[in-house]
Amino acid sequence: MRAMLIAAALLAAACAPRLELEHDGLRFDERRARLAAASSWRMQGRLTIDTGARAAPGRFSWIQEGDVSTLLVRGPLGGGVLEVTGSPDEMVMTARGERRVLTDPEADLSALLGWWMPVESLDAWLLGLPDARYPAETRVGRADVLERLEQRLWRVEYERYQLIDGILVPQRIRMTHETLDVRVTIDDWSARSLNSTASDRHNTALGPIHGRWGVAKR
Repeated sequence: MRAMLIAAALLAAACAPRLELEHDGLRFDERRARLAAASSWRMQGRLTIDTGARAAPGRFSWIQEGDVSTLLVRGPLGGGVLEVTGSPDEMVMTARGERRVLTDPEADLSALLGWWMPVESLDAWLLGLPDARYPAETRVGRADVLERLEQRLWRVEYERYQLIDGILVPQRIRMTHETLDVRVTIDDWSARSLNSTASDRHNTALGPIHGRWGVAKR
């Protein structure tokens, strides 16, 4: 009987999905501090948005320059190109040739889309970090990376990480809220030097973003 139980446990463990990652030798708090120190970063990749009524694939890019975010999505959000740029206080949305100023960006954008886009917290979630402004339940796993995050009524699951410039960042993310299911695959990620000091970041605020692009797609 005991042998059967052990065999069943081993089989369950073998079948359970495992977070695939390499190692960067950093503790979670160390990695969070290094990522927060990057004044500018950018990523691009693929996403599928399932609203419960339909699912549609697309491509996206995210550029972060200080407090200013720029999100460009091609495909699932109305079938065209959506661009949203600005700070948490005010953003400008351009879609189908129309331009709108969003004075309450998250609420306004969600109302226009017809479903909740947590744009206010996405910059942190995409880096594998909780949004420091809101309470969160987190689970940190192997290699001290975030495996699961529950925050603002969303569940964020990190299914795969990638090692870029000596630091682990997410590659595959699943975000769910009620009937919403958003799957993100990050193909490229690049940031200003992760070792720069606050003074360095100030002096190079308008300099080019450097790092590595062309991460192998998995």
